[in-house]
Amino acid sequence: MGFWHWIVDKCFSAPEGSDADPSRGGHATSVDVMDSPDNNAETDADTALWWCPDGASVTEPVVLVRPDLTMEARALENLLISHFDGHDLTMPPLLPVAQKLLADLNDPTFGLSDAAKEVADDQVLAAAVLRMANSPLFRGLSKTTTLQPAVTRIGARPLRTLVMHESLRTAMFAQDGYAKEFARPLWVRSLASACIMREFAPFVGVDRDQAFLIGLMHDIGCVIALRIVQDKHVASRYPIDGDTFDYLCDETHQEFGELVADAWNLPADAKSIISDHHTHPAADDPLRNERLLVLLTDMTLALLHYRKFIPYDLVHTNVAVELGIDTNDDFLVCMARLPALIEETLDAL
Repeated sequence: MGFWHWIVDKCFSAPEGSDADPSRGGHATSVDVMDSPDNNAETDADTALWWCPDGASVTEPVVLVRPDLTMEARALENLLISHFDGHDLTMPPLLPVAQKLLADLNDPTFGLSDAAKEVADDQVLAAAVLRMANSPLFRGLSKTTTLQPAVTRIGARPLRTLVMHESLRTAMFAQDGYAKEFARPLWVRSLASACIMREFAPFVGVDRDQAFLIGLMHDIGCVIALRIVQDKHVASRYPIDGDTFDYLCDETHQEFGELVADAWNLPADAKSIISDHHTHPAADDPLRNERLLVLLTDMTLALLHYRKFIPYDLVHTNVAVELGIDTNDDFLVCMARLPALIEETLDAL
């Protein structure tokens, strides 16, 4: 425990427990779940070790148990499954500027200065580029307020991911009314996942930009579940609670994600992971480390309360052992800094 306390003392700054937003994860919720007697993560170093909370014993990924579904929820479940073939489904579109920019970025004669001009034609995307360039993910020594240096700072590959990011944001929040309460946690979870994947990637030999894209998009099928739940509620007033919605998403998002990946022409590796990221990868899987990293990221999301809390002993999970990071001191330092980095990134983006 001595080294872990050193990490906390040197690297960790816990957020204010009393002001934590439950939809954004954070240690306050974690402390509540662990029934800390003084409920103060900032003064108790043990509670700051979020990757090994009190009573941590789970070392394998946990699948959500099917809840006791209401009659309406069972009807929704059957409806969602009936759409796995894609019939009668309208895929969420890429933003028009995203379609053009992605096509142009595939042209080797198209430079970043050209990209900056295209981005400038869309105020929403231009603002997103500036936010990304000044976020903890890419910021330099000084803040940039103009597009050309912002696009140059980000680079072509992250710019591709950013236009996907904005299209996903639009798809998530396209629904008004009933489904909106489910959209925000999905969106926050996607961003948190992308941030976690990007930070963990160097420890397992995965490209950081690719990891960010996979983290952002691997649960994209939840967008289809969100739309169907909203449409059914408008038509028949079928109410479901958050736990039921999470279960329905977990049950269907891989199949729906593959359909969206096809519609958005996502890279083949990303599509493969989107359509199958809960199965433990085979030893000869060329995307083995990426799939293991997704499993580790989902467990991290649970520990930080971006998913349903599960008391994983993260460093000693079989996934961490297989990735060879269970004895890496630098990985512990990374984890100590991670919650604050996620919060800062969410605020920036």
